[in-house]
Amino acid sequence: MSETAVDDGTVTRLLARLEALESREAIHGLMVSYMAATDAKEDKGEKVARLFTEDGRWQSVGPHGNPGWAAVGRDALVKKFDRNVARMPFSAHFVTNPAIDLDGDTARGRFMYFQACTYRGDQPLWIAGSYDNDFRRVSGQWLISHMRVHNFFTTPFDKGWVAVPHMQTP
Repeated sequence: MSETAVDDGTVTRLLARLEALESREAIHGLMVSYMAATDAKEDKGEKVARLFTEDGRWQSVGPHGNPGWAAVGRDALVKKFDRNVARMPFSAHFVTNPAIDLDGDTARGRFMYFQACTYRGDQPLWIAGSYDNDFRRVSGQWLISHMRVHNFFTTPFDKGWVAVPHMQTP
């Protein structure tokens, strides 16, 4: 049986590829955790905020964006997401189509999302859009540093996005 020599360059390239794969998987897992946290029935704000850096930013952007919903820092994130408990007592978020670009301990990720929810206790809604996020690795853990949520539609379940392309949900 012959042995194949592996040079240091090959090992270095393999380790870099492994690091990139693990980072992409960790970031995708972070987004799945974010979806679960936003669907939590209790301690929603705390569960969401711990997924962000200390100075993390959440921002609603695009034509249906709501600048008044922005939150910066974990305390603001807790407050923002805790208000959603009464506003949307049921929600089921789904995240898809990850595209993640790595640059050392920072990354940029784009994702699509779909959400079924109940608004103000009795209005079933469909919501869909995209995320354009910045991530930062802090003490070996990937966290969200800036989340930009671009809403495509918020529409009553029984009407659909053609009849009602966007419904306000204050």
